[in-house]
Amino acid sequence: MEKILGAGNTITDYLPVLLIYLLMFLLIRQSKPVIELNYRGNFLFLAIVWAILMFTGNYLFYLVGVMSFLPWLNNFIHCFLWIGICLSWLYYVASERPLWECFIHFSFTSFIVKFAEYQLLGSWQMESFLGIHHPYAYLIAMSLVDGIYPIASRWMLQYFGSRGKFGLYVG
Repeated sequence: MEKILGAGNTITDYLPVLLIYLLMFLLIRQSKPVIELNYRGNFLFLAIVWAILMFTGNYLFYLVGVMSFLPWLNNFIHCFLWIGICLSWLYYVASERPLWECFIHFSFTSFIVKFAEYQLLGSWQMESFLGIHHPYAYLIAMSLVDGIYPIASRWMLQYFGSRGKFGLYVG
């Protein structure tokens, strides 16, 4: 059960994390509560692609020693709810902002979520990262990685959309 829930965690330990996801989702969609019809394909594409890439990537990066192990339930909800739904909606909301601004916005919102998971579930922990011996070095670095989401998403949508793939809207 430790590999599924994490050391010392129960299923009820995940309820506050889910509440934080919900509150962040409500905050993210405040300015655009409904996805426009012409953007729904893009949203679904990004949500599915990112959730699958990150779910498998987190485990593969753990196997090669770049990341700490994320318990399976934590990895699943983080990838499919936070990255798949919340960050995809955040991209929809912020896609017309400058990329540097999106990088900061995505990194900071991801830091909030990762810090909550760190405090509540004990995940996102490494004693040192890239030679930096500080308990938050890994947490900050992984949050900065999420800042790349809007840059990579813009590229994916332009690349596949300009080729008429997956019914993507390039605006």
